[in-house]
Amino acid sequence: MKKLIFGAMALLLFTTMVKAEDVDELAKKAVVDFLEAFKSNNPESAIKITGTPFYLKNQDLIKDKADLGKYISEEFKKNAGKVNDLAYSFNEIHAYENIKDQVTEDKEKINEVLKNGDRAVLMEVKIGNKESTVAFAVALRQGKALVVGVSKVSGK
Repeated sequence: MKKLIFGAMALLLFTTMVKAEDVDELAKKAVVDFLEAFKSNNPESAIKITGTPFYLKNQDLIKDKADLGKYISEEFKKNAGKVNDLAYSFNEIHAYENIKDQVTEDKEKINEVLKNGDRAVLMEVKIGNKESTVAFAVALRQGKALVVGVSKVSGK
C-alpha cells in the first residue's frame, strides 16, 4: 500500500512539473509573438494575444480591450520603422506566486493583473545600440497565454 501511495504521489509531482514547463513555454511564446508583432508593425496580431486589465509602469491600468487596442495601435504607429532591428533573448521566467512578495512598485495594480499560476517573463531587448531588460506579465487563462503588462526594468 505504501508503494502505491508513493507511486501516486510521484506521478502527481511529475505531472505538476511537466505542466509548469508547458506553462512556461506558453508564456514565452506569447511574449515572442508580441515582440514579433511589434517588430513587424502588426498591431492586430499583438492585440489578439493581449488581455485586460493591462499593466504599464506608473500608469493607470487599461481595463477596456478597445482602449488597449487603441493604445497598442498608437504605440506601434509611433515606432514603425524604428524597430526593424529589434533583437531579444530570454533572461528569466517566474511563476507569479514565487515572486509576488518581492514586488514593491505598483503592487496593487500588478496583483490585479497577475494571479497565482501566471508568469513574469524577463527579456533582454535590443533596438539598435539600446539594450533594456523588459518584464512582460503573462496571464494564463483557460489554456491560453495573454500578455497583460509590459514594464522596462533597466536600460543601457
